[in-house]
Amino acid sequence: MSRFDALRPPVLSDPTAAAYKDWFHLNVFLPETGRVVLINLSLHGPPWDKRARAVGVALASTQDGDWIGGIEIASLSDSQIDTQALFLSTVSMAVSRDGTALHARVVRPEDGLIANLTARPLLSTASLDLTAGFGSGWIGWSAIPTLALSGTLRIDGEDIDLTHARGYHDHNWGRWFWGEDVAWEWGAWVLSEDITIVAARGTDKAHHSRQPPHVFLIHGTRVYGFTPDQIDLTYDAAPTRTARRLPGALAAIHPDRRAPDLPRTVTLRADSRLARFELAFETDTAAQLLLSDPMRPGAGFINELAGRCHLTATLDHQMLRARGSGVFEYVE
Repeated sequence: MSRFDALRPPVLSDPTAAAYKDWFHLNVFLPETGRVVLINLSLHGPPWDKRARAVGVALASTQDGDWIGGIEIASLSDSQIDTQALFLSTVSMAVSRDGTALHARVVRPEDGLIANLTARPLLSTASLDLTAGFGSGWIGWSAIPTLALSGTLRIDGEDIDLTHARGYHDHNWGRWFWGEDVAWEWGAWVLSEDITIVAARGTDKAHHSRQPPHVFLIHGTRVYGFTPDQIDLTYDAAPTRTARRLPGALAAIHPDRRAPDLPRTVTLRADSRLARFELAFETDTAAQLLLSDPMRPGAGFINELAGRCHLTATLDHQMLRARGSGVFEYVE
């Protein structure tokens, strides 16, 4: 069975510990409304350094193009952390001891977002684990892209039915500093016909130099993978005013990033012997997370783009059309 990964903190003797980053994500897709909920917790800097910070983010897209939720930034001494759990006062996430479940909790009633969720893998083998060079260091990525969800979710005073909701989880870790000439493009899309698609590639901050992409498609219990030469990921970018920028203090000192050039449409094509598809994604709304590195001067800008998508595909000689929702993350 697919199992959730643990945090991977450095040891005291690690000479690269100052560049330590570790990140748990849980994305909730609500296909009936096209809304997405993004919950993540991250560590920036070595656990024994007083400058290190934990960051918790919980955001939900709304049907009128806005976002609700917020961000919490805390010192590690004010957080509860072990290798399978990260607890802040308003956002927390923990992997069960046997690794078979992920629990996420959000308590931000003043922002209109409350959640108490349990996610479990739908498939036994649909997971990914890889590492790659990234700036002055490296980045690791593990993912469980298809999750069943249970629990409670309340958005802007409305109790959300999770019967048809689907979850996505990934874990990033590695060694890099925010402000280096590194970034990434990542997307996850959940569609009708029991289809999930995930894509990711590393880039420079200008998105001119791109690493080979990783793409896979899950249809029911079948997983289709593609080699980089079988993949074409393109987008049309334009100045886009972000509906929400967090935290506000950092946003205030970076007014130049209020309306960056962001993908308005994304097209993903892949073609292998067993599977061929074209996915078209259109951005409805964008939120921006600003992260300042606690260990040295530098910042990164994570743009979360939520929207609708449609797919045409031929999978094992079967033609399919599907519609759904997704999120594309564009980092600068």
